Amino acid sequence: MNPEQLATQLALTDSEFLRQFETAVLPKDFFSHVGHLRAAFLFLERESVILAQRHFASAIQRYASSLGASEKFHTTITYALLAVMAARQGVQRQANWQAFIAGNPDLLTDARGLLLKYYHADTLDSEQAKRQFVLPDKASLASLMAAS
Repeated sequence: MNPEQLATQLALTDSEFLRQFETAVLPKDFFSHVGHLRAAFLFLERESVILAQRHFASAIQRYASSLGASEKFHTTITYALLAVMAARQGVQRQANWQAFIAGNPDLLTDARGLLLKYYHADTLDSEQAKRQFVLPDKASLASLMAAS
């Protein structure tokens, strides 16, 4: 994460960031890929992975709609990355999202590459995977959950 991205993210407390995100008033600059990861981490801190996936997905769709970008939402990527994050946080127990990202740089620099260990590109890029969660077709869901 570059210093500018970090400064942007630190301008809001976690609770204010989530409140603005969930009510779809968060300034667009706060919701880069880093913002996605921050929000995902914060949802996972307060809820089980299943609830976090459902609530985070709904919040992203609402937020994307508010920006006129609802077509960008991808169900499988959202659910699979949250599963990886939940598994890693269960092992690592990082104190905050900054420490978590620092300990998991692949989520920041190559999230797609990480998912391509579990999904064929054609599967991940399919309309079906965009609309609904699709199970990994390259490696098992158990190995996805154990990704580290």
